[in-house]
Amino acid sequence: MQDVLLNLWRAKQNGTEIRNAEAWAVRATKNACISAWRKSRKDIAAPEKDNLHAADNASAKIEESEYQKRAVKILEGFSAGTRKLLKMKADGMNLDEIAAATGRSKGSVKTSISAARKQMLEALGQR
Repeated sequence: MQDVLLNLWRAKQNGTEIRNAEAWAVRATKNACISAWRKSRKDIAAPEKDNLHAADNASAKIEESEYQKRAVKILEGFSAGTRKLLKMKADGMNLDEIAAATGRSKGSVKTSISAARKQMLEALGQR
């Protein structure tokens, strides 16, 4: 909840017009919960490296390397603008901050990032 309130405060300081703070906070809280839930699923599904045998560890590193190469190749296929949005998001910027920095609407930023993420997941065979 503190993160949501901090994001609300930052959005207001950045000059973002928030017509209904309660609705904004509910939406931001929902998104924060979904993000936390997704992260917890990844943490549970990921095997702990300490428990892997040496051969399994080497195999996992090779798979990870191949996965990263595929991801980089997919990213290179995106437009420069889309790559910039994804980098900003990966650097921890929220949608309001990205919108302010790029001069695009928040909805446009959200749609672009969502479409790129969907395309990435489909290309990596995770969807």
